[in-house]
Amino acid sequence: MKTFAVLVALAAWGHLLFWRPAPWVSWLLFMAFLVLGSLFTLAGGFSYWWDSGMRPSQRSAVVLVCGLLTLAAQAGRLFKSLSDDDLA
Repeated sequence: MKTFAVLVALAAWGHLLFWRPAPWVSWLLFMAFLVLGSLFTLAGGFSYWWDSGMRPSQRSAVVLVCGLLTLAAQAGRLFKSLSDDDLA
């Protein structure tokens, strides 16, 4: 799950910084990254909280941080699209 979370965060930032697809593709990617970022943030936060108490040697905040980075990229995408008068 950590590898997938890192790849999704990298793809979200790549979509923000480098790739300008058609508006409907951009909207679909925005929604997909928004859902995945939310899930990674919730699952990563719960996992970190649980592992901190139950398995301190195995706690890791990688999924939580990747979820937050994905959501930050989507916030940047939203602000960029609002400033460019674009749909998404």
